[in-house]
Amino acid sequence: MPLALPLPELPWYALAAVPLIVLAAYTVFGATGFGSALIAVPLLAHFAPLTFAVPLITALDGGGATTQSFRHWRHAAWPEFRRLLPFMLCGIALGTTLLVTMPREPALLALGVFVALYGAYLASGTRTLRRAPGWLVVPVGLVGGVFSVLFGTGGPVYMVFLSARIHDKGALRATSSVVVMVSVWIRIVVFIATGLLLHSPLLLTAALMAPVMIAGLALGNRLHDALSGRGVLRLIALLLIGNGISLVVRALPWLIAA
Repeated sequence: MPLALPLPELPWYALAAVPLIVLAAYTVFGATGFGSALIAVPLLAHFAPLTFAVPLITALDGGGATTQSFRHWRHAAWPEFRRLLPFMLCGIALGTTLLVTMPREPALLALGVFVALYGAYLASGTRTLRRAPGWLVVPVGLVGGVFSVLFGTGGPVYMVFLSARIHDKGALRATSSVVVMVSVWIRIVVFIATGLLLHSPLLLTAALMAPVMIAGLALGNRLHDALSGRGVLRLIALLLIGNGISLVVRALPWLIAA
């Protein structure tokens, strides 16, 4: 008798799209150092609930974020990390509650608005604060924590803040990688505790997508030197804007009815 694999309850075209989305997302990550969740979660959200898409990408991010963090952790600005951590934890707790309880339509609307706005931010050219005041750690930690759980995309929020607090490039890279690693592993623990990462279809999908993720990272690393950094950012920005607008359009009937 053939073994029946516990695949996710998605249409065949959605199952076929998952490896393509994962490959594209981690190719971008390998080429630019960020963007896996920003690319993958909005695309997956078109045909899968966020309670599936976010834990899946979080599970895949665990290995990559840990490897990156262990390479550079000695250079991290630990006082900035310790200042951010408690508010990040509060944001993660709030985001977990919203992820489990928020209906699909408002979640899609919020994700679409966030992705489109961040795409517009990238398209306008990278701008950073010269020096962020210390009190900004409160809203940054809370918003970054909420977004990291809801959409898997808290990294950009942390990065804007940290880049205005840490001006040494090596320390900034090390600190941001530590923040992302801690955020990812806290989310993994939270998703296990809430049962979101205990569904066999999701775990099977993550296991099957691990080699695809590795292939995407390898491809991205090869493309890193061949591609123009500004060109890649513009392409990512256009993809984010288009995808964000499409998610907003999908949520419009709910918004009009509300």
